[in-house]
Amino acid sequence: SNMKKWKIEDKILLKNLKIFDLYQYKLVSPYSIKEKKSFDFFVFNSVDWINVLPITKSGEVVFVEQYRPGTDSITLELPGGMANKNEEPMESAKRELVEETGFSMGSWSKLGVVHPNPAILDNECHTFLALDVEEVSNPQNAGSEYTQIKFIKLEDLDKMVIEGKITHSLVINAIYWYNLYKDS
Repeated sequence: SNMKKWKIEDKILLKNLKIFDLYQYKLVSPYSIKEKKSFDFFVFNSVDWINVLPITKSGEVVFVEQYRPGTDSITLELPGGMANKNEEPMESAKRELVEETGFSMGSWSKLGVVHPNPAILDNECHTFLALDVEEVSNPQNAGSEYTQIKFIKLEDLDKMVIEGKITHSLVINAIYWYNLYKDS
């Protein structure tokens, strides 16, 4: 490939937004030979995210329903959230799972990593598979977080994506990876 990276001339912190730092990047295109003109891009600098596909012994996936202000809707999502800077992603995943659902234990493996939106986000989302999870406590909803658990049969996941009942891109990504994993 003859694609070239752009040169980052400057990064200016515009605003700290709690879950993101908003930066203005001044970038110079490697393709504008005549004029070295810089262009402004806006990038959200964020910690990494984690996502868990937790499956019970009876083959049900532990989902969470919650209100999401971005789409002003109730979503059906896998447990997940922001990784802690001082934790390995899998440790963050185990913590998030028990906090959001009260489920824990099981055998854990990594399904993969994606860039949630390379145009405007600099972070990664790490997805984990947790098999044979068990209920160990009640969900520990804190602050603005209020979730309800919903059990979905493994074999219904694809149909729910097709029917538009699951629309969260990172959840669909986890289902895609699980399908690759189970067929390998």
